[in-house]
Amino acid sequence: MGTAPIGPLLLRMSLPAMVSVVLMSVYNLIDTLWVSGLPDGTEAIAALTVLMPLQMVAAALGMGMSAGVASVVARRFGERNIEAVSAIAGNAVTLPILLGTVVASVCLAFPEPLAFVFGGSRQLVTPAVGYLTVVAWGFPFQIYSMSMDGLIRGAGNTKTPMYIRGSAALLNAGLDPFLIYGWGPFPMLGLRGAAIATLLAQMLGAALSTGYMLSSRSPYRISAAGLRLRTAIVRDIAQVGFPSFLNGCVRSTVGSVYNWVLGGFGPAAIAAQGLSMRIMMLMLSFMGPGVSQALVPIVGFNFGARNYRRMWHTWLTASVWLSGIGIVLSSLIIVFAPTILAPFARDAELLRLGAWAVRAKVCTIFLVEPQMMGVFTFQGMGMGFRALVLTLSRGVLFVIPALLLLPNLFGVYGAFAAQPVSDVLALLIAGAMLLRAYRQYPATAVAA
Repeated sequence: MGTAPIGPLLLRMSLPAMVSVVLMSVYNLIDTLWVSGLPDGTEAIAALTVLMPLQMVAAALGMGMSAGVASVVARRFGERNIEAVSAIAGNAVTLPILLGTVVASVCLAFPEPLAFVFGGSRQLVTPAVGYLTVVAWGFPFQIYSMSMDGLIRGAGNTKTPMYIRGSAALLNAGLDPFLIYGWGPFPMLGLRGAAIATLLAQMLGAALSTGYMLSSRSPYRISAAGLRLRTAIVRDIAQVGFPSFLNGCVRSTVGSVYNWVLGGFGPAAIAAQGLSMRIMMLMLSFMGPGVSQALVPIVGFNFGARNYRRMWHTWLTASVWLSGIGIVLSSLIIVFAPTILAPFARDAELLRLGAWAVRAKVCTIFLVEPQMMGVFTFQGMGMGFRALVLTLSRGVLFVIPALLLLPNLFGVYGAFAAQPVSDVLALLIAGAMLLRAYRQYPATAVAA
């Protein structure tokens, strides 16, 4: 991470993570495709969309753990402080299990109020609760697996997380039709069947992660004493991981506001939001998530080694690559949006609104990627507060006021336009913050 050419290094470390994220995004689309075939397909997709903000909170905890752990261990490797690594690994096992248990307990204790809080109407709460009361059991396994991904990536190994996530996604996709439609000896369970498939896949991912961490191939040796939480380690992980967690919470909040606003336009509008989010997530899976998982440890290593020239070169390379890819993919989606959505949107109103929504969401992606690479660069540098500010500027400062204002002027189309308006305005803040950080750690200050 300190000497290899940046371009090939980013590509080599990004591809495995990208493949795993692509597999998960493809699974989400396949899951939605099976659900759309139910007799009440539009309402079923809308119910899943209502729960997306809640699932984002659980995923945000996992992403925060993953980013924090990856950054901390990468910096310790860069500092050659090997003794601290095992203690960090032990805390990275205990903490996500505790966090996941808390989230699952809250969801199982208050499923119906949570469905209302995250934007569900009375028409959608019943199917949403049926799905939530099953999938919530998997949150501890999900958060734990993502934490283990961070440990593995922090040591420079990006292939193993790909295999683990890919195996879980394949199991999930394979079980879906049997449990949703009752193929073979299985009963027809509808949305609850999709939830059971997700739960089993998360359990498999956790089991595979544990098997690797206990194997001789793992660079970590976790002892019973290391499992005891240490304030300094938790604080270090939280300082870096909190922006990722907050970013997920911000997305959850924005998703809930979208559900509340779009609920006034009917289930088809909420379902269109869910479909557009899944298409955009598939597009992004070819871009930011994989590169970001490579960017954090590379930046962390070079920041720890005080090689600032290489650190900034990494951010610039990733930003240029992803903006270029974003322009190409966005153009294709904008042109072929109705064709892409047709298999999922079997209702004409859903297809019309979904095409508008997905076009609005992807048109500014090429402006978003340099901002997101800035967030992950700050995480790799251990500057959690700056990453937090940059995250909030795009996710809260502009988008929520736009979301509350534009529908009053342009109806449902104004709601879908809120995010691109926010993306443009947030670029100004991102540019100012990155320029300040560059002046503080200039590329001319290269370590000997």
